[in-house]
Amino acid sequence: MLTTTPMPSVTPTHVTASEYLAQLAPGAEPGVPQSFDGDASASGVTVLIPTYSPPGGGRTDSLSLCLSTVLATAPAAVLLVVDNGLSTPDARIVGELLRGTGREYRIVAAPRLPGTRYTAAQARNAGLAFLAHPEGAALRRRSLLFLDDDTALAPDSLVRLQAVLDANPRAIAACPRVVPVPDLDSWRRPRPGGQAVPTHGWPGSAGPVPAIGSRRLPGALNGDGYDLLSVTSHGSLITGRTVGLLVRQDPVLWWVRHRGPLFFEGTPYGSTEDMLAMAVLSHLGELWAVPAAEVVDEARKTPGATRAQQFAWGYDHAWLARALAEAGAIGSGVNALVWRGTGWEEQRCGDWGPYAGFLINPAELRLGYRMLRAITAEREVAEAMFSVDADRVRAGTHALGRVVRRWRADADAARRRPRPDLPPLADRDWAGLRDGMDALIGHLAGNVVGSLDHGPFFLYGARQPAVAPPSDRSTP
Repeated sequence: MLTTTPMPSVTPTHVTASEYLAQLAPGAEPGVPQSFDGDASASGVTVLIPTYSPPGGGRTDSLSLCLSTVLATAPAAVLLVVDNGLSTPDARIVGELLRGTGREYRIVAAPRLPGTRYTAAQARNAGLAFLAHPEGAALRRRSLLFLDDDTALAPDSLVRLQAVLDANPRAIAACPRVVPVPDLDSWRRPRPGGQAVPTHGWPGSAGPVPAIGSRRLPGALNGDGYDLLSVTSHGSLITGRTVGLLVRQDPVLWWVRHRGPLFFEGTPYGSTEDMLAMAVLSHLGELWAVPAAEVVDEARKTPGATRAQQFAWGYDHAWLARALAEAGAIGSGVNALVWRGTGWEEQRCGDWGPYAGFLINPAELRLGYRMLRAITAEREVAEAMFSVDADRVRAGTHALGRVVRRWRADADAARRRPRPDLPPLADRDWAGLRDGMDALIGHLAGNVVGSLDHGPFFLYGARQPAVAPPSDRSTP
């Protein structure tokens, strides 16, 4: 059965940026009931996967591999695929893939507003809206798994995630470790010596599932509101990620019906939806990390693609500084996260006039500033790196230089507090696509342009490489 379903109407269908972000402000009352009667959903898992056809070619091959790992891992899974901009030929292939699984499935078409781009947030909200609607009842299950069309489940991952949810009644979500790979196909090929990816421990297989290590994530919200410094500096170690996330379905659908979309669709470049949605989820329960559960994610193919991706993230992080401040979710002043050799220290200066912002690892920022200044000094080099954004990167780099110099002059007077909750700084892997030079330059370029556009608020700094917390090796 092949069905493509327009997104049904769910109330409320839209929230403004201020309404969504106000949920993250100090004292925000989520209005969540003490218990959920739920829908008496069937056991098993609903797998939600957005897919689309990018200009450079379809993603049906990676979606096929993704589905194959779901079929091997979750015999009771049902499939919800969101058409987030499929070409007609790709839509036909996706339908054939889903028919071939033998599982119950639906294809839901994400809405497209005039003048907007397709985003993952928009697609996931469309899938959740369908599940929350009476028409989606047949696909509701006990748990909901978020995947992308270029990701795949490693063996044992789903059973590990579900075991952590079962062992922690207050948990709303269990997050895997996301591992970037060059491409999904090579990940599944036989390994040296003739061994393919092992299948022991899959539900229904003969092998046992090894002990499950897990730890509770601190989350983005505290008594002061949204902790933007820790989230932008340490990412999934604080909040987890949506890719591979396993959630209790009934509470999430309650939120969608009564409070609105889980994912915010209005960030300028359509990124950062993970860090906001995970904060909203924390109103519903605890967030847990399960490092032994792995989801592989296809990395960007070229340094240029990585740089463009990181530019988008860096811009949206800077946009968040203003948006969260205007929503009352973060305070005034200038805050920095400084590495002191043995641990992180948060420093705050309040006397910057109308300016309010965030600096992550000022020592690394000084290095990044020098690199951006050298790149933008030559127009041809800047245009080759940043295309139409070259002039804005140049102007934003000058602004970053002024901020760094003033911070160095004011740092001695800053109020300080240790941040032992953040893991120690590790060496940056300059060889990796996600942590390499292009990633750092791209992210900082996005920061400087976003901060230029949203002054007097600013945010500068990339995600910091971290030593895995000791609790990653714990076993409940």
